[in-house]
Formats: sequence, C-alpha cells, structure tokens
Amino acid sequence: MPEPDDFGLSPVATLAHVSELTPAPMHQPVWNRWREALASHHPQLVPAETADPADPTATHRFESVGSVRIGCVLELPPKGTLVRAALVTTHGYGVTRPLAEEARRWRALAARGVAVLLVRVRGYPGSTLDTGNWAASKQGTDAGWIAHGFRAQIQKPEDALQWSLPLAAADVALAARALRDWLGSRARQPSGPIPVSLHGESFGAGLAVICAAQTPPEGAAYARLALAVPTFGDWSWRLADPRRMAFGAGAHLHALLRSIANTEPGGEAAQVLRLCDTAVHATRIRCPVLCRLAERDEVVPAPSAAAVFNALGSDPGMKWRFVVPEGHAEPSIRGARRLALFERCLVDFLDPSRPPAEAMEPWEGLMSGGERPPRELEAPITGEQGALFATSPPPTRDGTDALLVAAYARAGRTLDDLPYTSEWAAFYAEIGGASGLREREAFHRLHNLRKAGKLPRMGRATSSPPQIEGAEEQQLASMVTAAVGTLGQRDQLPFTPEFDRLALEFNRSTGRDLPPHDVWRLIAKLAK
Repeated sequence: MPEPDDFGLSPVATLAHVSELTPAPMHQPVWNRWREALASHHPQLVPAETADPADPTATHRFESVGSVRIGCVLELPPKGTLVRAALVTTHGYGVTRPLAEEARRWRALAARGVAVLLVRVRGYPGSTLDTGNWAASKQGTDAGWIAHGFRAQIQKPEDALQWSLPLAAADVALAARALRDWLGSRARQPSGPIPVSLHGESFGAGLAVICAAQTPPEGAAYARLALAVPTFGDWSWRLADPRRMAFGAGAHLHALLRSIANTEPGGEAAQVLRLCDTAVHATRIRCPVLCRLAERDEVVPAPSAAAVFNALGSDPGMKWRFVVPEGHAEPSIRGARRLALFERCLVDFLDPSRPPAEAMEPWEGLMSGGERPPRELEAPITGEQGALFATSPPPTRDGTDALLVAAYARAGRTLDDLPYTSEWAAFYAEIGGASGLREREAFHRLHNLRKAGKLPRMGRATSSPPQIEGAEEQQLASMVTAAVGTLGQRDQLPFTPEFDRLALEFNRSTGRDLPPHDVWRLIAKLAK
C-alpha cells in the first residue's frame, strides 16, 4: 500500500503546523447573521413519516433553515437506562453507508447513557427530499456538494449564507437543539438540562468545529467535542499548492475556483472560502476536545488538520491529540490498531459518568503512538459496570466465546467480509483487552464458533470481491498455497505478517493497488 503524501514535512513538523488566523473581511457580519437565522428556528424531532428514497433508513426528521427537512437516526440507551448525555454526530464528505448501518457504531456509547443522533446534512442521502441529492453530482461543472450556493463575491452577509457549507453547519446546530428539546420532554433523565456533545470525522469534523465555535456563548454551549482529521482548515496554505487540493471536497473546490477568474490566495473567492476556515473558527472553542490527527493524509492534508487542533481555544489541559499513521488511506496494520484504540478512547471521552480529564488520564501515554492500553484499560467497560477501572478476572473460555459472539453480532458483517474494515476495528476494540486474544487469535476463534454453528447468520456480505483476471486469480491461489500449504488453510492468513507480504507482492506483481480488505475478499472466495 503506497503511503499518503507527507507534503515534504516530518511527522513532528506536520503536527506542529499552524495557520494564519486573521478572519476574512466579512467574517463577523456573516456569522452574526447566521446566529440570527438560527435563533428564529425551533426544530422538533419527529418520526420520519415520508421516506427519503436516497436513504429510507432515516427514522427521524426535523426542519432546518430554509424549511429543509433533515433526516437522522436516533440511537437511545437500552430500556431502563438513565439518559445522562446526548451526542450529535454527522458524516464524511463521501457517504457510502445507510444511516442505520452507521448507528451500530454508537451502541457501546448508548449503553453508557448517551442518546446519539446521527444526522445527514442537507443534500445528502436521507436529507434530499427538499434539495435533491447534491452528493451525487460529479466533479465538473458544479464541482460537487461543496459548490452549491457558493458565490465568488458577496455584497451582504445573506449572500454567503446561500452556500451549502454554513447551511450544513446550521443543520448540525439545529439538530443539537432538536435533540435537547426532545430529550427534555420524553426521555428518562436526571434533573437539569442534558449536556450535548458533538462528534465528526473529516467533513463532519469541520462542521462540528464551525457549529461549536459559532453557537453562543463562545464555544461553551457543548459539553465535549470529538473530532477526527478535521477539514476546511488553513485554506491559504492549501490553495498555494494544487497537491493540497487533490482529493475530496478540496478537489471539488479546486475545480470550482479554477472556473472563477480571481482565485489567487488573497482574491475575493478565496476570502469567501476563508469564511469557513475551521482553524479560524477553532480559536473560539472553549470546551474539552479529543482530536484524532494523522501523520500523513492527502484527502485532508495532515498539516491543515493539525492547524485546526493547534488553533483550539480550549485550555491546553483540556484538549487531547490522538495520533495515527494514516488519515483517509486504507490503514496499515499499525494504523488499524491505532484506530481500534481510538474507538475505545472516544467512548471513554464521551462517557458522561466521568469528567473528561479523569477519563483521559489513563490514555495519556497512548496518544502519540503506543499500541497496548495500560493494564487498567484492558478490561471492557459494560453498561452494568459503569466504571473505567474494571477489577473482574478475565472471562472463562465460555465467557470469551459469549463476548466474541455478541461483538460479532454488533459488527453486522459476515465473517469473510469482516477483516480489515472499520467494523473489525470496532469489534477488536471491544473484545481485545477483555479476551486477551490477539487479532489473529480472535479471527481463528470466530471461525471455530462458526463451524460449531454458534455465530449468528448475517445474510449476504455487504461487499463483493473486486473483479480480476483469471490469470491473476490463479497467481493469487498459488501465493496462498505457498504461504499456508493449501487453499483450505487460507483462513490462517488474516492479521499475520504472511498476509501483509502476500498482499504487497500481489499488488506489486499485478500493478494493482488493492487495500487489504479487497485482497482478503479475493482470497476468501478461492476454491469456493
């Protein structure tokens, strides 16, 4: 797997990157008007009676700015569990899975008493009834979702508020308001207002930063902010080199700006873009923040994401930086392990039963590169335990099997489709420390459970093996035989150095660039 671009910077220089934080000329009037527009809305979270054909799995809906219906899914704590906090989470720029599938990720947090609202901002599947599917547009004339409503010149604040990006930030802010009101009238909860936190990754992280920064009082309206590789930061630096605008929303914006005459870094179009520079917005944030940053990333250039974190106005002792090797690229083995650790760290950070500083203290030594949790983190936290430092002994073999089966059911993918996916990372984050099993051992135990008929059926796999030539399939079969002896032993390969070497050699010899999951899917179907 080729490494993503480091833009000529070392990991230390990448993570230390800072940006110019002077706001654009119209910054304050635009965001004052944005807050005024939100103040006049009183959104109500209601069941989604009319299905959105683009994603019919949305269970709830509320009305946002411009009378646009926003689809979402509400993941509530188990019946009888006290609702102690709430979380609003969004999505990446390239949505690939239905809302219902995304909701599975948050069940562990819901078990700790957190009501989670998964939101699709306007123009994305689940929220297209009033806008059409903006996300389906291709890079070219309209340059994708990010270009909708963008004006290269603005004469008054309202001109900027036609742009999809500040409108999406409004969708997030109103989602939080709707969720807080819904919980206040319906859910079992402690006395007093429910604290609401925000979460987002990449595109969603950029929206969360803007929303948190611009919702009064300054940056303190939200209890906690959890981010991963936040985008839309340091546009001046990104615009100075086309390589920094080569993927995702950056590529769409680059296509748009090329069609506009005045695109130099200080030009009017660039100044409009800077209205949504998340590094500038981050200076207003005061709440506790956990942020996942990458050493290398091309989609959201790693230095620009680091600039957002470094600009945060939160107290230095109340913001935590969790470093992974890769951002958007298919993770390396080390990267997958780091991502699995981050998922556990994320749940601890958002757990309302403990203050953020107390919850993060055991993780301090792992933020920059350690791969094994400290001893006190190795046991899982269940809803019944309600504490970080579990003291119960390791489970018996039967207990381990029950743990594996339950976590496998929550993963929601067939066993052959599970390795080297985000679902596997979440699965292993849940069971790794509790079971004492390495990834290879956990996968092997799952196979034994399947043979014994103890794994639940998941239906059809959610992904299909890529199409390759017959000669390439024969070559892959020979490589598997050479590695483990026979095709029948192919299930011994996942999460081993042998698999890593095989995948690397297969890609090198065929000229392909298949991620580990696709290579495994090809191997899994051999001799079937």
